[in-house]
Amino acid sequence: DMLKDDKEFGEYMTEKVCDSCGGHRLKPESLTVRTGGKTIAEIIDMPIEECYAFFHNEENFADLSEQQRMIAAPILKEIQERLFFLYDVGLGYLTLGRDARTISGGEAQRIRIASQIGSGLTGVMYVLDEPSIGLHERDTQKLIRTLKSLQKKGNSVIVVEHDKETIEAADFIVDIGPGAGK
Repeated sequence: DMLKDDKEFGEYMTEKVCDSCGGHRLKPESLTVRTGGKTIAEIIDMPIEECYAFFHNEENFADLSEQQRMIAAPILKEIQERLFFLYDVGLGYLTLGRDARTISGGEAQRIRIASQIGSGLTGVMYVLDEPSIGLHERDTQKLIRTLKSLQKKGNSVIVVEHDKETIEAADFIVDIGPGAGK
């Protein structure tokens, strides 16, 4: 529990996790439905990387009837693609239920990149400010591949960056500022 000073009203507000839903913001009925043996609460508490593996494992959906498989197929495909895009921009460690207020600026930017890849837009100019900040080296490679895939779809990608690996992956470099030109 946390007390917050609400200066607008001069009162105190208490933030508390709901006893019924455990903070998942879902009705009890919704929390009883299972997919692949897991509730939606269990799924959104998984890291994206684990969630992606869960939705790719056909054994988790073996108990679906033929009709249910036909209905679920496009939905599962969409879920798998969106999870892959999030994983591919280096966000595999996040959970889907993560409070948006706790996401850093770099993570938010990578979430927007992932959603743009899924949109299929072409002819768009993306301007990104240090998208690799805070990424592990292996995740930087994933991000570079993602940015290249945006470019291959007919988009322009302009990146303000200090990361050497990301700079070296660029087609063109514009070096600005004191000491520029090396």
